Amino acid sequence: MKKLFILALLIIGGLVQAQTNTSNILLQHDNRPIDFPKVNTATLKEAVAIVIKSSDEKVKKIIAAQPQTISNILVAYDDLQYEINDLSMKIGLISSTYSNEAIRNAAYEEDEKLSVYGSALGLNEPLYKAIKKFYTTKGSSLSKVQKKFLSEEIISFEKNGMKLSTNDRKPLEALNKKLIELGNAFDKNIAESKDSLVFNEIDLKGIDSETLNSWKRSNGKYVVYVNGPNVVKIGENAENSKTRKNFGLRYNNRAYPKNIAVLDSLLYYRNVYAKKLGFSSYAAYALADKMAANPENVWAFENNLILKLTPLVTDEIKTLKAFKNEVSPTESDTLYGSDFNYYSKKMLNAKYQLNKDEVKEYFEMNNTINGMFTVYETLLGIQIKPANNMPVWDTKVKTYEIWNEGKKAGSFYLDLYPRANKYTHFACFAISQYLKKGDVETLPIAALICNFPEGTANEPSLLEHDDVITMFHEFGHLVHRLLCHPAIASQSSSAVKRDFIEAPSQFLENWCWEYDALKIFAKHYKTGETLPKELFDKMKQTQLVNIGSQYISQVAFGLIDFSYKDKYEEVKQKGTLQIFKEKMSLNQLPFNDNNHMICGFGHLNSYGANYYGYLWSKVYAEDMFSVFKKNGVMDPATGIRYKKEILEKGGTVPETEMVEKFLGRKSNSDAFLESLGIKN
Repeated sequence: MKKLFILALLIIGGLVQAQTNTSNILLQHDNRPIDFPKVNTATLKEAVAIVIKSSDEKVKKIIAAQPQTISNILVAYDDLQYEINDLSMKIGLISSTYSNEAIRNAAYEEDEKLSVYGSALGLNEPLYKAIKKFYTTKGSSLSKVQKKFLSEEIISFEKNGMKLSTNDRKPLEALNKKLIELGNAFDKNIAESKDSLVFNEIDLKGIDSETLNSWKRSNGKYVVYVNGPNVVKIGENAENSKTRKNFGLRYNNRAYPKNIAVLDSLLYYRNVYAKKLGFSSYAAYALADKMAANPENVWAFENNLILKLTPLVTDEIKTLKAFKNEVSPTESDTLYGSDFNYYSKKMLNAKYQLNKDEVKEYFEMNNTINGMFTVYETLLGIQIKPANNMPVWDTKVKTYEIWNEGKKAGSFYLDLYPRANKYTHFACFAISQYLKKGDVETLPIAALICNFPEGTANEPSLLEHDDVITMFHEFGHLVHRLLCHPAIASQSSSAVKRDFIEAPSQFLENWCWEYDALKIFAKHYKTGETLPKELFDKMKQTQLVNIGSQYISQVAFGLIDFSYKDKYEEVKQKGTLQIFKEKMSLNQLPFNDNNHMICGFGHLNSYGANYYGYLWSKVYAEDMFSVFKKNGVMDPATGIRYKKEILEKGGTVPETEMVEKFLGRKSNSDAFLESLGIKN
């Protein structure tokens, strides 16, 4: 989720061991645990200065190399990428997780400096010519994997300006710098947004007593911090419609009004940048190296989904509105956005006898984590073990190792709960990628940075089933990252195309809907009783309830992102808020003109014209899961084949080729549409 050249060079980002001799904590590449508590502002500044100086020397050597060889061009370029990208990932983690403001601000500043340096490398003509010359003259002697790596790097250089004349390239470096600054500001404003609302007890009727006690202050008032877990808690349970509306609105106004101006500038400069490069729009620029290839394919994909989903949404809204009028006859007969989750939960209970609060009691956090580990271990033939020697940036962070085929494959951290100034969503953060130099391996490291509801003094953290799905999804990213050990470090899991990268994690969400998986770990947090099959059957029966509304929201978010990046003139004419309002009309609910959710929509920066990729990836995820449905969802033979043919391949094989080999046929959308209850 980084800046511009990281889209072009660093996100593909390879990791090959840096040759810099230094005692700096952030520049060690020897499998020693990183001593995060010792990081300070000086550590960050020194590390960036060292890496920039070291990278300058590497670039000079690549350009001057004669005669050109695999070692002094391909491997050396991989080394160059590694040193920059490895540090960038560590700094990104620090800026997103540290409580110390000075360290966090220094991380943002140094990350910006490193990103600007990286973007300038993408405009280094002698470096580009050296790599292209090697590929042109030596390409026939390279392996298929080596050719793929170098050809994609050349495409990246050319996409970012190397096809332009020297004069036409001159404005690009300043534009890159501006875009990096704006992207950093957008992310920082979201992370540092702090807000809370004060309620009386009557305002919070419907909220459980344990939660109320955690919010209560000595004056008898209730202070509720604006964060993800609390917006779910109030949105689903608060009987007072004004409470739901006001809290939801406050959540949807995080980083407002600051990010309105930042977003406007970000979109303007992205459009200017793309036009300078000869693309019709920023979306066209972003898609030049994606599976979708061009904006026309994305519009067709999204519009086809609108046609298929809209009838479902219409029926769902009609049903939920009638239910609201039935159970709350004194309320407005209009179904508002702040009503949706509240009445959906009540309807599940009334019509399907499914009590979501009862379901939560079977998904205590520690049990869920351990059970998820067991499912992954069984499926993929791996082992997950606690690690006790890894220093952490917060006392609540937990540490583990993954082992594969009798060898340690990597390490990871779990940072599960909200806190001030922390990244506010759910993501897998890479910290270091795999590299091999001779017989010496540096193993990958990653972290899940999440915001699940935390327990209280009297009750542990209990997860809604949706939270369990989120956990499986993000852990899918992490396993993909740690099991991929490519010969060329730059071809790690992050090198797969951005509109495929969600597939391996979305694929693993399916096990949250399989009783053979859930019965392994879904135990009542008080009694230890296994999730009853009868209760699971009720859950399964409701799997498609409001599915159209869930997915049309994803379509809407994708269209907001894509419209901003592909239809800039329309955005300029109407304004970002009007485009937001128009696309959100797909959910067929009244729009609140005080809703500025786009200000807290971090993907508008980090995913730049790629949010559609969540649903694009989902097509492949469901198609791959169809193999397990045929062979058995807990079949280890199929799981190990999936591990070897998808997870371990990373960016070494084209995505379509990888998937078709696993499927034994060409991919199609049948399983995806079936998962939505739509017949193709």
